[in-house]
Amino acid sequence: MILGIDPKVDYAFKHLFGREATRLILMDLLDNILDPAPGREIRDLELLNPFNPKEALDDKLSILDIKARDQSGRQFNVEMQMVASRYFEKRILYYGVRLYQQQLHEGQDYLELKPTISISFLDHVLFGHVPEYHLRFRLLEASHHFPLTQDMEFHILELPKFTRPVAELGSDLDMWLYFLRGAEKIDTEAVPAAFLKQPMVMRALEELKMLAQSDLERERYEARRKALLDYNTGLKVARMEGREEGRAEEKIGIIHFCECLLHRQETPTEQLVSLSLEDLSRLADELQGQVLKQR
Repeated sequence: MILGIDPKVDYAFKHLFGREATRLILMDLLDNILDPAPGREIRDLELLNPFNPKEALDDKLSILDIKARDQSGRQFNVEMQMVASRYFEKRILYYGVRLYQQQLHEGQDYLELKPTISISFLDHVLFGHVPEYHLRFRLLEASHHFPLTQDMEFHILELPKFTRPVAELGSDLDMWLYFLRGAEKIDTEAVPAAFLKQPMVMRALEELKMLAQSDLERERYEARRKALLDYNTGLKVARMEGREEGRAEEKIGIIHFCECLLHRQETPTEQLVSLSLEDLSRLADELQGQVLKQR
């Protein structure tokens, strides 16, 4: 049986990694991304925003990230991004810094701040000028490249760059990336032999299999998947129409589409055409950001 569930769809992603019942799966994924020294592995993990299926559907097109804290107090923000965004870098920096500063309450000392690690899986290529699919960013001194602090770290994993066939999977991270990129097409009755060596990937496969077999969960997943497809299609149509009619019309089409998604009254076209192209671009970017930032 072909699985037919794409773990990149945020509903499936958080169902898989964001529930109390699946904490061990998330712990394994994080350890394989961070590649800690022996004895420094994650031993326990607290989910700070456990997955709530009803809230996921009520939030329309919000990005369902996963927030967690390990036994040392380190915080993690994990997300799957299926929608390309020009301001993605600013977005992850904003949420990483916000998660970091939210640790302190009135009267507390800076020494109580713990490292915050952001992990983003992308279904598109953001850094096409480098071949690596796993990139790690820190705050470094410009000339000598030593870190200002170890407290902020960003991991970006670009799934389209990972093209290894199943016969060439080596590390556990390889197996996770192969799974995330292609689980939808896996035959559950002919699982790749490499997966049998990685019990948490096998458990993740079973979790998605159970989701596929539940009528309610499958319906929720399909609704979410359709919303993402509709969003991507709407943006493409708006841009195609804009190319035919001019840059200003393209931006107006995107603005109207985003206002619809945000359930706002459509700004009259005659009001928008009075704006400069720069102002239209700024408004379109702002509205797209609001669509993607909804929690």
